[in-house]
Amino acid sequence: MKRFSWVLTAPITLAILVLAVNNRQDVTLEIWPFGIQLDYPLYLIILISIGIGIFTGAFIAWLSSGKTRKKARQAEWQALDLQRDLTWEREELKKEREKNQTPSQNVTTS
Repeated sequence: MKRFSWVLTAPITLAILVLAVNNRQDVTLEIWPFGIQLDYPLYLIILISIGIGIFTGAFIAWLSSGKTRKKARQAEWQALDLQRDLTWEREELKKEREKNQTPSQNVTTS
C-alpha cells in the first residue's frame, strides 16, 4: 500500500510543480458583479480552482449520502436492540433451566 501511495503521489506532485514553474505570470482576476480586480499568478488561480472543485464535490457527495448514513445508523440501533433482547432471552432461558433442574425440597417437619 505504501508503494501505491508513492506511485500515485509522486506524479501528481511533479505535475503540480511543473504547473507552478511554467505558469508564474500574473493574471488579473475580475470578480464581475462586484467590480473587484485581483492580480495573482496563474498557477495559484488554477490550484485554488481545483481545490474549490474538490471540496465542493466532496461536500455534495457527503450531502447525497445522508440517507444511506441514516439507514446505517438505524440498522446499527436495531442490531443493538436485537442483541440486548437476545441476551435477555438467554438469561431467562438459563434461569428457567436452573429452576427446572433443581428439585424443590419442600420438607415439612412434624
